[in-house]
Amino acid sequence: MAVSEDVVLNLVGKVYDAALDEQKWPFFLEAFAQAVGGSSALLRSSDLHSKSASFVASVCYDSGWKEAYCNHFVKQDYFNPIISQFTPGAIFTSDQHCDLTELRKSEFYNDYLVPQDKVHVFGVLLHKEGNHSVVLGVQRGKRAGAFGEEQAQLMNVIAPHVIRAMQVHRRITSITVEKDWALSALDQLRMGVILTNRSGKPLFVNRAADQMLTKSQGISVYHDKLLLNSTQENAQLYRLVTDAAQGTPGANSGGDMRISMSSRFDFLHCLVMPVSMELSARLGVALASGCVAIFLSKPGSLQLPPKRLAILYGLSPAESRLAAKLAEFNSLEQAAYDLGIALGTARSQLAAVFAKTGAKGQAELLMLLATGTLAHCRDE
Repeated sequence: MAVSEDVVLNLVGKVYDAALDEQKWPFFLEAFAQAVGGSSALLRSSDLHSKSASFVASVCYDSGWKEAYCNHFVKQDYFNPIISQFTPGAIFTSDQHCDLTELRKSEFYNDYLVPQDKVHVFGVLLHKEGNHSVVLGVQRGKRAGAFGEEQAQLMNVIAPHVIRAMQVHRRITSITVEKDWALSALDQLRMGVILTNRSGKPLFVNRAADQMLTKSQGISVYHDKLLLNSTQENAQLYRLVTDAAQGTPGANSGGDMRISMSSRFDFLHCLVMPVSMELSARLGVALASGCVAIFLSKPGSLQLPPKRLAILYGLSPAESRLAAKLAEFNSLEQAAYDLGIALGTARSQLAAVFAKTGAKGQAELLMLLATGTLAHCRDE
């Protein structure tokens, strides 16, 4: 009896559900196994060169047998060398594509398939790249008999959708990884970074910015929107955000402003600029709403980690501690006092710092430290 259109549509729907959520592959496998009269089904990834394998998903497979396959039987799998000769989309059945006499003599058949009563195997090659392949397989027992033409016809209909679903899933996974990498990189900056849409709603806040989002720092979040203490500055910020959201990277859009803090002499530097359409898409931000980057920094002394200064410039522990103190805009005398060393010792250490960094004076040393990597990367 032919498979109904409703069954096919149900299977196709489950395939694309799984493309968006890999946890739903078992629901498709279960429905497909039932449609073709299988007792179990799997999605399995294999590498012929390393003789390794992993189960993407499976139904009605004992965990012990899956472990046994990955640890041992993948090396004995009678079907893998045969399937590797196929092109993606090609359908495979053990009864049509194998020498059954040789198969039934094999360890794989007698010690793996027979004990599980999965002697009839039916599947399709979904993906092949070098030695790596992914297959969709369905199995059933001896009494059920071989898979036939009707099952092959259904596989021909479903297989292209499964292939496309896996391509979609790989692309989604790739985008997710790229997004995580990009945001993790922003999280390492000492400078505050806030990504917003055109309405000023924070979409991402790195750790440095999160520490700045308090009223004492002049900027906070209220009702899911950025808010500055000064009404005038708040209006200016939103003019820049709106301008940047409508602009394009490289154009004269967005701009700079100062954000007043609780003390009348303290302020934050603020730079507002548009985010490229490509990055906006990767971060999952609707392009119609625009995506804007806000960079925040507080002028003042640098707090550089002595251990990392020592590694970067080849300084001794004592020299790196002195360099870190000078980076805080301390005088040499104040640095020596804070470190509990004699001024003469501090001068000797400073001369060594100059020699190792190439700086010709204290002003040049401060410029070097202020523009180096450590000045911009957050210390763990």
